[in-house]
Amino acid sequence: MIVGLLGLFDLHVAVLLCALGLGVEISVSVIIATAILLFAKACISLTDIGGLQDVAAVILILLGIFIVIPQWLLFIAAAIIGFKGLSSLAA
Repeated sequence: MIVGLLGLFDLHVAVLLCALGLGVEISVSVIIATAILLFAKACISLTDIGGLQDVAAVILILLGIFIVIPQWLLFIAAAIIGFKGLSSLAA
C-alpha cells in the first residue's frame, strides 16, 4: 500500500517535470513542497538507484526555479521517474 502511494507521488513529480519543460506557470510553493517531499522520500532508500534518481529529480526541480533547464532533459527525467512510479504502482 505504501509503495503504491510513493508511486503516485513519483507520477506527480513526473507531471511536474513535464510541466516545467513545457513552460507552465507553477506556484513556487508547490515546486518547493514537492522537492522537499521528494528529498524526504529519497532519504528512505538513498542506497539504491531509485533514491539517487529522486535526488537527481530534486536537483532538477530546484534548479528549474532559478535557471532554464533544457526541455529534453526535463522530459527524459520525467520519463524515468514516471516509469519508476508506474512500476511502484504495479508492485
